[in-house]
Amino acid sequence: MNMEKPTPGNIWCYKQNKVSYIVDDIINKYPEIDKDFLYETLYKYGVFKWFAVRRDLIKLKNSWRKMLAGWNYRKKDKKEKGRHWMLAYCSQEIRRLCHSDRWTVQDNDRRAAEWFNKLNDKNKTGLYFYDKKIWRENIDLKKEEM
Repeated sequence: MNMEKPTPGNIWCYKQNKVSYIVDDIINKYPEIDKDFLYETLYKYGVFKWFAVRRDLIKLKNSWRKMLAGWNYRKKDKKEKGRHWMLAYCSQEIRRLCHSDRWTVQDNDRRAAEWFNKLNDKNKTGLYFYDKKIWRENIDLKKEEM
């Protein structure tokens, strides 16, 4: 764990984009704080959701790049229609991510997912993350809703 002060020269040396990293740093500095309390607080205020949305935005950007690579821009009328369609499509996708459910956790943070699963056990929601099959089914259902 690197506890030195961040500077413009070393900011890229820090791990990022996992709730567990935030919890670990706070626990290292203040060991008397309960980990579950930190996870709950970060969850309540949307940190889990926005880390998940950030990860989904990166995936979305990569899918757009692949989609645009296959387009043929030779005819002007098709080009204009394609641009309009692509802008509308991108806008819908970003809106879907930004308005996504807050009851979620990012798919690459195992410890946060374990905490989330315990929370679901208490609330009897039946939703569990970090089980790739269930996670995939949830993603497929969201795509069908659109």
